[in-house]
Amino acid sequence: MDSLLRPGPNPAPLPPLLQGRILTPQDLRDHGLSDQRLRRSDLRSVTHGAHRSRHDPVTAWSALGYPEPPVPYPPEEAAVVVKRARAVASHLSALRLHGLPVPPWLRDDGRLHVSRPHRKGAAVRRGVVSHARTVPPEDVVLVHGVPVTSLERTWADLASLLPTGMVDPLVVAGDAAVRRPWSPGGRTEPRTTVARLRDALRRAGRFKGVRAAREALELIRVGADSPPETQMRLAIVHAGLPEPELQLVLDPRLPVSPDADMGYRRWRLVLHYDGGHHDDPAQRQRDQWRNEGWARAGWAQIWAGLDDGRDDYQRVVAEIRAHRDGLRGREFAVE
Repeated sequence: MDSLLRPGPNPAPLPPLLQGRILTPQDLRDHGLSDQRLRRSDLRSVTHGAHRSRHDPVTAWSALGYPEPPVPYPPEEAAVVVKRARAVASHLSALRLHGLPVPPWLRDDGRLHVSRPHRKGAAVRRGVVSHARTVPPEDVVLVHGVPVTSLERTWADLASLLPTGMVDPLVVAGDAAVRRPWSPGGRTEPRTTVARLRDALRRAGRFKGVRAAREALELIRVGADSPPETQMRLAIVHAGLPEPELQLVLDPRLPVSPDADMGYRRWRLVLHYDGGHHDDPAQRQRDQWRNEGWARAGWAQIWAGLDDGRDDYQRVVAEIRAHRDGLRGREFAVE
């Protein structure tokens, strides 16, 4: 019997070097303990061949900025599960880890999704879904210590989760990936580019959904600040109207000028999507200044919200057409 393995409910403490760690049988052997020590009541199983103390604190995903856990393990345990499966977190798990928009009907199944090369087959582990997909090293990154498909490869893999021929959710996720986030100091650099998405798709090879992904690449644009803005743009385009310009600024020559989510300079028409954060008093004040600025310049405005998204922005499309038709073919000079 190991010198530190007592019978009874209170096993002896682990050696200091093994405390606060996720342990494997080899860790025990290196310290003169047998595999039986892993079965004592003070340890719990993380995954096959990996245990940790029941008293160890775990990292909360909320402390890392996630409103909900993206995977069903704490970060340090997810890293171990993925590595012991000789895999990389992918598909739905990677979408959540990267914070890309996920279609609401693509529900979380409460399991960790990983990709493994075809030759290795499925990873048979509790709470793990294995996808037989090869991921090249250049498409693997670490997210909070977890090996994950890159942002670009994750976008490509989304195509395999969608019904055949479905493109719009890929455009929504692509717009989110290439957008330039707003900050008080101005727009920051995007997380990726369309060119990098294209390269990752090429490396992914042939798979279900690759054609839809290629089609989506031609529709991704920089400038949408939220999924509803992308969905509104796509609804306008699908209705046969010209594609609107994104992040329209009334007078780009000025350091501060009213802006809009999208619009048409030739028709002097702008569109605003006012989501939930526009209920904030400070935001309402900024919106009022914005709206009055466009109105003084003689531009027409259309406001959209959550209810419009529920009917695919039909009212917005109808109002754009009515404004265009009211001009009777007249267009304004584009400076």
